[in-house]
Amino acid sequence: MKGHVAIVTGGASGIGAAVARKIVADGGRVAIVDLNEQLGAALAGELGERASFFKSSVLDEPALEAVGERVAQKWASANALVCCAGIPQVPKPVEQFSLQEWSRILESHATGTYAACRVFGVRMAREGGGAIVNLASVVGIDPGPTLAYGPAKAAVINLTKILAVQWAKSKVRVNAVAPGWTDTPFLRPKERGGKRNTDEISRVIPMGRLMEPAEIADPIAFLLSDAARAITGAVLPCDGGFLAGVGWSAYGGFDLVGEKA
Repeated sequence: MKGHVAIVTGGASGIGAAVARKIVADGGRVAIVDLNEQLGAALAGELGERASFFKSSVLDEPALEAVGERVAQKWASANALVCCAGIPQVPKPVEQFSLQEWSRILESHATGTYAACRVFGVRMAREGGGAIVNLASVVGIDPGPTLAYGPAKAAVINLTKILAVQWAKSKVRVNAVAPGWTDTPFLRPKERGGKRNTDEISRVIPMGRLMEPAEIADPIAFLLSDAARAITGAVLPCDGGFLAGVGWSAYGGFDLVGEKA
């Protein structure tokens, strides 16, 4: 990541924070964009002179434009973008899930990703290229009970492929990662009423455990790097085998390591 100037939306905590740490550890510079000023500023302070925090919503296009200008003045124009911003959703049946909730989740994940890609990706295309990685999810590929969140992540995957083709000749690569169950604050928001049963979650993951944020940050850093210079329009699951093992639950006599129960 040496020579890279990266913008990470939703970079104050969880996977975004792990990405920011990875970029700095690998020799890059990172602009952490988030609404959580306390966590964002603390992380930038922890990471030192190669990190800065910028308070902004991904739904505020003029504010994102200002971030791009400030980053360019401080270091150079960003040539890497990671879109991690988004809010959690409580799984609910459709009759209990309002249109307002639907719109709020779609805006946060799909519209916010589009806005960040539009602001920073257009600039990259104009100024010689770069790399973008969007945070999708396994539920964007194989739906779960998360109305709005799953469709929003499916939209992120579709958007990733569209932008990859549109910007290919401008030397802007656009890829996505699709994390599975990852041990972040996002997994256990307070409104879910406390800690989830992670033992039950882990049981349906072939690796038998939650993913760690750093295990998502590593492939993101690879996709940003020159080592991935031939890769664009790809969606990389980082899920401990969850998607591959989904169909196994129908074979109730086998556990996920293939032994008779």
